[in-house]
Amino acid sequence: MSEYIYARVVSIAPMFASDGKKTYEVVELPDDISEGDWCKFTKNDGIIRYHEKDTPSDTPFPGREWRKFQTPGTDGRTRMDALKFRSEVLSGTRKFFTDSGYFEVETPLVVSSPGVETHLNAVNVSGNKFLSPSPEFQMKRLLAGGSGSIFQITKCFRQDETGKHHNPEFTMIEWYHVGADAETLRCDVEDLVDFLIEYTGNPGKIKKPPYKRMTMKEAFLEYASVDDYNRSPKELFKMAGINSSPPEKWEDAFFQVFVEKVEPHLSDNGPCFLTHWPKEFASLSRLDENDSEVAERFEFFSNGLEIANGFHELTDYKIQTSRSLGELEERKISGKPLYPLDNLFLESLKEGMPDTAGIALGMDRLVMLLWGTDDISNVLSFNADEL
Repeated sequence: MSEYIYARVVSIAPMFASDGKKTYEVVELPDDISEGDWCKFTKNDGIIRYHEKDTPSDTPFPGREWRKFQTPGTDGRTRMDALKFRSEVLSGTRKFFTDSGYFEVETPLVVSSPGVETHLNAVNVSGNKFLSPSPEFQMKRLLAGGSGSIFQITKCFRQDETGKHHNPEFTMIEWYHVGADAETLRCDVEDLVDFLIEYTGNPGKIKKPPYKRMTMKEAFLEYASVDDYNRSPKELFKMAGINSSPPEKWEDAFFQVFVEKVEPHLSDNGPCFLTHWPKEFASLSRLDENDSEVAERFEFFSNGLEIANGFHELTDYKIQTSRSLGELEERKISGKPLYPLDNLFLESLKEGMPDTAGIALGMDRLVMLLWGTDDISNVLSFNADEL
């Protein structure tokens, strides 16, 4: 019995057709068929024969889209190969979480409050509505409503994030593990990566877990020669060997030292968890019960990139409200757009959210690591500059 194949003629002499996944040698073609035409072929006993024309091409072959997705790179792989691999990573991720007892949720992409963190540049869509930079607030409302452990793979949006490692629209997975602490969450990350290494074959050759844990204090000492990051901005810059004039605010000086001296080296010897951030950078995490100067926050780094940001979640309504108001005031002082507080999220904390650890992990960057590329465009169907 014949099998039908829909493929594009990519060469007349010799005669070859491709469906984008596989190239076939064809035994005969009519004279009115041109390179670029989509045709229906029959396959019988391994022989591919022309059956009928499907869609003619009115432009010279190969066209823009075929070149973009089917031209091999220096490693012999195409962008379409990467997109198929991306699909495999996404399906593997869903399998990992559903098999682990989580259930998948969806939350709106258009929200009334994008958050008030000082670094955030949200995308306004109309009036007082924004494209969601993170599903965090809505997922925490689900937790307060009794969802139990949940995960979500979703699109997120942030302005002014473009480049080799950034795109203003990106895919993120967030998951919330009820009853877990920060270290349990780090183990979750290791388990996910280990599962995906086996599930996908790991063409990027990522090192298998376990991964190094390093506190922020240890990282500042090792990579910036700073024995105490609580020093004044002037002292921080001097010890770190930064010759420019330091900013007035300690937080700004700390972050500049981190970005210039610490972050580039965190994954020199493989993936690494950076733990115990200063309380000033606690964001939505709780403070360490054994050391109130640091937060139960960590970030996961690999190949010089931040891959994930995790918290042992703050559930105290009063503390979170105070922090949010403080960040809103900082935005006002620095002249940044003022976003509304998400009062429904804050009220859900007041109602009661279970003890939970949660994390946001960049799926695009995880695919980059597993595939083995250092450019985010190679694992996206279209980046912002291609629209």
